[in-house]
Amino acid sequence: MKIAIHNIVVSIKKNQDLEIQKELQKAGIQKENIKGLSYLKRSIDSRKKQDIKFVYSIEIELKKEISSSSNAKWQEVKEIIPPKRFPLYPKREIYVVGSGPAGLFAAYRLAEYGYLPIVLERGESIEERDKTTENFIKTSILNPNSNIQFGEGGAGTYSDGKLNTRVKSEYIENVFQLLVKFGAPEEILWNYKPHVGTDILKIVVKNLREAIIKMGGKFYFNTLLEDIKIQNGELQGFYIQKNGMKEYIAENQLVLAIGHSSRDTYRMLRKHGVAMEAKAFAMGTRMEHPRYEIDKMQYGKEVKNSLLEAATYAVTYNNQAEKRGTFSFCMCPGGVIVNAASQVGGTLVNGMSYSTRDGRFSNSAIVVGIKEHEFGEDIFSGMYFQEKLEKKAYDMIGSYGALYQNVWDFLSHKKTKHEIETSYQMKKTSCQMEKLFPEVITENLRSALSYWKRNEEFISKNVNLIAPETRTSAPIKILRDVKGESLNVRGLYPIGEGAGYAGGITSAAVDGMKIVDCAFTRVL
Repeated sequence: MKIAIHNIVVSIKKNQDLEIQKELQKAGIQKENIKGLSYLKRSIDSRKKQDIKFVYSIEIELKKEISSSSNAKWQEVKEIIPPKRFPLYPKREIYVVGSGPAGLFAAYRLAEYGYLPIVLERGESIEERDKTTENFIKTSILNPNSNIQFGEGGAGTYSDGKLNTRVKSEYIENVFQLLVKFGAPEEILWNYKPHVGTDILKIVVKNLREAIIKMGGKFYFNTLLEDIKIQNGELQGFYIQKNGMKEYIAENQLVLAIGHSSRDTYRMLRKHGVAMEAKAFAMGTRMEHPRYEIDKMQYGKEVKNSLLEAATYAVTYNNQAEKRGTFSFCMCPGGVIVNAASQVGGTLVNGMSYSTRDGRFSNSAIVVGIKEHEFGEDIFSGMYFQEKLEKKAYDMIGSYGALYQNVWDFLSHKKTKHEIETSYQMKKTSCQMEKLFPEVITENLRSALSYWKRNEEFISKNVNLIAPETRTSAPIKILRDVKGESLNVRGLYPIGEGAGYAGGITSAAVDGMKIVDCAFTRVL
């Protein structure tokens, strides 16, 4: 018998295990009857800084069944047996383009069913990609096919490794279990804000690849999807470029797990009339604090308590007149800001954290919502604007780098005249943000920051804006039906963040697994 108990509240000043045992006794659970205990969730309640609490949900396996009563604090956990699925085309090779979370988890799911997934990745393996990105930071020599955006693991590999998602799916637990199996810490299974960190993500990605290969899969790195062949609305095959050589592969099924920065692939798909539409996204800047300021703001006098990890925050501001939101995104506590360029002559930034989250600074994207046709009626108008702004930033700096402005100077319409302390390692150029961004972004940023300034701890004189942050999500959606197949090209299966159906590691992995189940299996 398994039971769950929710909302066990324990002050961080007390012994956590002892207090939990007391709560179990109150619920009528005897210690000698417990066969196993695991956390379902642990969150932090820091609303009262003088008494911060952990809030637990716990699952307990009992040796003997117990009966419930009207005032019982526990509930029985009923086992859900998923339907049995079987492959439609056993032992068939299925090509997957892209090895981000959507592509990797789709390939793993295919291999589980006995398929032979062949993963094509334009960038390098994670081992080589890591060397290339380090070299870019030192030399500003960009490899447009292997960088922060492209390569094994996708863009999420160089991030905080956040796993929280708004998506509700039966696949989430499966994704988390697999992440743990391949090297992620077990605490992601119960932490209310689970994260992995870029250092551990690299290990997970490598282990996941090796598991797929052991099950019969193959990986081809430095292999770009260059073109596709369509006849009568059906995929006939596709062209790849590998080691400078062009090759045609005559396969009529292709899982398309491109990332949100695959602009050349979007253009190629449009040339063939693949159904797409413009999608809303967001743009803005990274905001960086000394980490201690955020920790102190959130934890007060308990800031040095060893039970507490680097603090996070989330802020929003709604411009009701424009029906537009400005919000924090991809907050990286104890993290660093990195250059995330992937196109020659364009520059941008992103945030990244290691698993320990123990860096001197904390940063977050502060971005303004951009509507589908904010900058034109073409379905690529948002993408064109991203490219234009990244090139403009590059020209203002004179190389791959970042533009910066102290937040108080930004609010006062002044240029920052001093060098700033920052985690960002490449070239930095002082700039008034209104010279980079259009008015719709700068004015909404200014309104939001002025509103948040009421919290003096949050908008202090030590806060800096580092820009531009342009690639929060795909500006394009590749349209598909309920089974994941392109609306007008049979055999083409667009998945994940690059296709417009996910917004982070977890939701992309979920989408990859779900579409494999929908398109390549049947239930008996």
